[in-house]
Amino acid sequence: MAIVKRPSGVGATARTAEDFIQGAPDAGDQFAEPPASSGVMQGRQRQVSLALPPELLARVDEMARKLSLTRAGFMKLALTRAVEAEEVTHG
Repeated sequence: MAIVKRPSGVGATARTAEDFIQGAPDAGDQFAEPPASSGVMQGRQRQVSLALPPELLARVDEMARKLSLTRAGFMKLALTRAVEAEEVTHG
């Protein structure tokens, strides 16, 4: 591996930790709106990936079973209710 000396003097820019982090490939505004094309279309719906803690997933599965719903059906219901509640709260 070659040792490379950083440029110094006029025109040299010092990168701060924040500049370094923002330069990462997965950096970006974590609150930015995701692109509308994110996910694969499945009929009239868009498939997305979601990672959940195992304990929460077990609770979701149990509640879905109690309501005679599939996991996906329960998640759609819960997300719809959550979004509607937020719309009422935040307009």
